[in-house]
Amino acid sequence: MVGRNQRGGEQSWLAITLFALAFTPAVHLVAQETPAVSPSPAASPQPAQGIATFSQPHLAGDQIAAVFREQARDVAPGPQAEGGPDEEGDAASGAESAGPNEVSQWVDQLGWTEFAVREKATAKLRALGKPALPDLRLAAEEHADLEVRVRARDVADGIASTENAGRIDAFLAGQDVPMEGWDVARTILGDGGRVRELFVEIVLRHESAAAALEGATADRSAAFRATIIEIQRGMYVEQRLPTEADVITLLLLANDRDMPVSQVEEDALFSVLQREATAILLQDAQLSGLFRALLGGWATRGDIRDLQKMLWFALNCDLSESLPLALETLQKSTDPPTLAMAMQAVARFGDVSHVAAVAKFLDDERAASDLQYFAGNVIEPQLRDSAMATIVLLSDQSLADFDLDESALHPKFGFVVQAIGFPAENNELRLQAIEKVKRELVTK
Repeated sequence: MVGRNQRGGEQSWLAITLFALAFTPAVHLVAQETPAVSPSPAASPQPAQGIATFSQPHLAGDQIAAVFREQARDVAPGPQAEGGPDEEGDAASGAESAGPNEVSQWVDQLGWTEFAVREKATAKLRALGKPALPDLRLAAEEHADLEVRVRARDVADGIASTENAGRIDAFLAGQDVPMEGWDVARTILGDGGRVRELFVEIVLRHESAAAALEGATADRSAAFRATIIEIQRGMYVEQRLPTEADVITLLLLANDRDMPVSQVEEDALFSVLQREATAILLQDAQLSGLFRALLGGWATRGDIRDLQKMLWFALNCDLSESLPLALETLQKSTDPPTLAMAMQAVARFGDVSHVAAVAKFLDDERAASDLQYFAGNVIEPQLRDSAMATIVLLSDQSLADFDLDESALHPKFGFVVQAIGFPAENNELRLQAIEKVKRELVTK
């Protein structure tokens, strides 16, 4: 359970690092001509040998939350206990070759003055391997002899590195090696060489987050908060850009729809997604599908606060899964720019069956944007103009046939809101266009 002071400190850290956004350059997703950044071949991890590119597909975005709900029912709330059945089993098998007294004796001998005794004890502990780790770690922290503490730490680190390296190699080769969080991750992300490489990086960078995948919602909430802090400390203190593993870790946790996400945490996630790792993931042939599924699952959580930013991001990423969010925004939002952005998403991802959801805005005179200078004219963009453009595009008609500027079309956003209006001094032309849309496209 996180204490009040600890939670306050974490929120303060998040607030401070978010304040730095205004002063820290970001690699933004480009809304128009510039393509997403693609990693160089040398920088791109290669698929592991001996395993199919994808032997199990990823889940669709609308199915991910159910995995976490089922997982939460199977575990008790609260932090997971250290060690598990596998670790206990390993220790039990190791006990057959060395009893507790022997291990304790070998640890004490790490501080003996005789070189041969020290080396023999070191060799025995290394040969015993993982079962010796509890005694070694305890000695590294609490033994009265400084020499024993130092040597115990070195031996423990060596054993852990060897154990991890062997397990990781086997895991990457496609073998069924136990990895904390992998069962849930595989269900959501699918399985394949590139996915396993990604998961190994997640475990190495965010071990507690990987473990939380198999825990309760409370575990994922604590891991989500801690992971954000780790990533932002890297961004703003260590000047290190987020990696693909950072992005996937946050999105995995955020797909637990029972996990509350604060405004500060949502803003932090957006700031991470605006970095180069997102462009790399979108370009990765083996990861882009699961990445889009995670984005879709997050976008449809139902508690997104900054709807305009979410829709902007979805349009940039060609995220058709955001259509339900756009339609819901048209029903609930009262903010004109947000409503206009939702219409752009409907125009991009919807079809003629969604005309009725937009038609109610054909008489809405609220400004969708500030006055704009476009093609030599002062343009007054209104919500009813965006509604017209959306209906025309949903109906697979030409903008020009309804006195709307064809140059306002946009491959990512459907149309440019600031360019779709009418000259400020020519409202009669707008009214005629609206009547034509109602007559030919709405009431037909």
